Amino acid sequence: MKDIWQNKKNGKLYQVLNYNVLNCTNAQDGEKMYLYRVCDDERDLVFVRSEKEFLEKFTKVDEK
Repeated sequence: MKDIWQNKKNGKLYQVLNYNVLNCTNAQDGEKMYLYRVCDDERDLVFVRSEKEFLEKFTKVDEK
């Protein structure tokens, strides 16, 4: 698995699926978003968050 990040608040691991998602909502048009999912979750839910907020709330996990 690549691009693994840990949520600073809940400690869960997440995988970033795409760094190049653009928000097309009127007020945030063109804002860069991150598309990500919870690791090892059978529901396979995906989430989107602004790049700025994502980088504030998550820490990159070293990949070996």
